[in-house]
Amino acid sequence: MPAWRATGPLTRHGLVAPKLHPGGELFEVVVYLLRKYWSPEQIARTLKRMSPNDSRRQASHEAIYNALYVMPRGSLKKELIACLRQGNGNRRPRSRGKDRRQQIPELVSIHMRPPEIEDRLMPGHWEGDLIIGANNRSAVGTLVERTTRLVILAKVDGTTATAGSRRFQRQAQ
Repeated sequence: MPAWRATGPLTRHGLVAPKLHPGGELFEVVVYLLRKYWSPEQIARTLKRMSPNDSRRQASHEAIYNALYVMPRGSLKKELIACLRQGNGNRRPRSRGKDRRQQIPELVSIHMRPPEIEDRLMPGHWEGDLIIGANNRSAVGTLVERTTRLVILAKVDGTTATAGSRRFQRQAQ
């Protein structure tokens, strides 16, 4: 068997079973810790500390979430999902799909700006950004004039693009 092929228990169809399959030793450890209301992140870190050199005894938090939500419906699935901090029956992985963060209102793509702005020949074209502090507790808005490179900073009350826009409008008056 080539070295790159996964090894593990075979299913009845001849396929290799996933690392976190019901009935497996690692799955039982994960279920035990979930019933103690540990988060999948805590479980993943603990498994890594318990067996630092054995990847078969480790699982990422994402793998734990996937194992829970892929389970067939039943009382065990409901019980384990209820043990999660959010207890939500549905899950949307962040890695796929549409970005769900707040969007800038009336956004114009940077690729749509006229060529004379790219040349930086005419003053009066500004770029804005929002710098968010630790734990989303504070924010500073920045405006940069593209030709002169003049920078204006403003403390923003919230951490959203709308709050930044409002602050710059107030400051410009």
